[in-house]
Amino acid sequence: MGKLFAEKYSMDIPPFVGKNIDDDEALFKYGPPFGFHRFFDKLKKLLELLPEHDLPEDLKSKHCKRCVVIGSGGILYGSELGHLLNQYDIVIRLNDAPVQGYTDHVGNKTTIRMTYPEGAPLSEHEYPPASLFVAASLKVLISIGFKQW
Repeated sequence: MGKLFAEKYSMDIPPFVGKNIDDDEALFKYGPPFGFHRFFDKLKKLLELLPEHDLPEDLKSKHCKRCVVIGSGGILYGSELGHLLNQYDIVIRLNDAPVQGYTDHVGNKTTIRMTYPEGAPLSEHEYPPASLFVAASLKVLISIGFKQW
């Protein structure tokens, strides 16, 4: 990202936004998708509505040495790479990528499940208690237009 968008991408911006955004100037230097320029008040109000606003303590303490992102396209079916994928420090699953019934191919470790709300898995078995569910709301913002938000 830094090479592609050197003038706008900053390693100082945290991957997750918490309620304590007052002191983080880097968040508001650029507009979306690189930051929240001109959206301070609206973002603050939105974050006040959310019950959990930070990473769980067990994820904060992890040093991500090796991460893997697993999509929902089905390309891993038949690969029998589940045991290898489980060895990653952080496993991020996108959308409704199923785990139950496919663990030989996709593993069973889920650190973060990231999806648009309408793409979230329906089965409660796809949400391990020790994992973090992240609902990406950017799609909603795009549909109403950033100018109106």
